[in-house]
Amino acid sequence: MDFRVHRVYTGRIGSNAYLVSDGRRAAVIDAGMGNAVSEYAEKNNLTIELCLLTHGHFDHIGACAELQRRGARIGISEKDADKLYTENNLGGEFGIVTEPLHADFTFRDGDEIDFHGCKFRVLETAGHSAGSVCFITELGIFSGDTLFCGGVGRTDFYDGDGAALAASLKRLFAVADDAPVYTGHGLSTTLKREKETNPYL
Repeated sequence: MDFRVHRVYTGRIGSNAYLVSDGRRAAVIDAGMGNAVSEYAEKNNLTIELCLLTHGHFDHIGACAELQRRGARIGISEKDADKLYTENNLGGEFGIVTEPLHADFTFRDGDEIDFHGCKFRVLETAGHSAGSVCFITELGIFSGDTLFCGGVGRTDFYDGDGAALAASLKRLFAVADDAPVYTGHGLSTTLKREKETNPYL
């Protein structure tokens, strides 16, 4: 089955959400804030069945409660699951309150989630948060706030860890020589480009 990646820019923090779609059904990677993802899906006649979260910070989870009400199953690392319903999601630091919810399921390093034949392998990449993950797929890597185009995730927030992030980046770059990288903020990139040009590596 032919799957495509659609990027949706959400919220004033500038978070990226991604819809992986077969033209009818979609899995969302990081819901972002506001209604941008739902509106995109409605405009393109897509049914959102699944939402996978790279981590639990407010700017990536803000729209999850609404997606869940509409029938999407929400999944997050077991190490970040509490951020969906506590202040540990950093919203308070930015004056933003997110609607609390509980995940439909949690996952851990090495798990594989099958979305109608499109498989998402969970790679634990702690550092930006304790439960940060990347999703490895045949379409590319969804890196959340672990790796950016020309940057890496901050580690000065609650449960951030610089040493853990450094180790996680080594794990990430060992996945493949090159692959598209769909980042949580900013432009998409590739593993090869970041290996060669990212000043933080």
